[in-house]
Amino acid sequence: MRTKVQYVAPFDSFENIYYVRDPYGRVWHSIGKDEKDATQQAKGKEEILNYMLYNPHKHKKFHNYDFKNLILDMLEQMNLEDTYEYEFVLEWNANEVFEFMKKSSLMPCDLLLEINKYQRRMLEDIEL
Repeated sequence: MRTKVQYVAPFDSFENIYYVRDPYGRVWHSIGKDEKDATQQAKGKEEILNYMLYNPHKHKKFHNYDFKNLILDMLEQMNLEDTYEYEFVLEWNANEVFEFMKKSSLMPCDLLLEINKYQRRMLEDIEL
């Protein structure tokens, strides 16, 4: 992530207030004569006038994508709600859908073939 500096307001005649996002995604409240000086002040040390406003690692949460409904929606758009493949996808849990998404091209012309191939592979793994 690139460092980004945003001017906020004048602090006094010599110093200005800046928000600085460092390469780690942290946002700092910093003072300086110019952007370069403010960036130097926000190099990982907290002081009275230079302090961290936001740390993304404290608020980190993984995205929750709804891949199952994406696949079902694709099948519905192709009017394939009455197929075995649609039923297969309905029964998949989140891990199975994720594994399918990693291996699938999601090309409409290949979707039914890929679902069948994945379902067959899952059944073979269960039998072993």
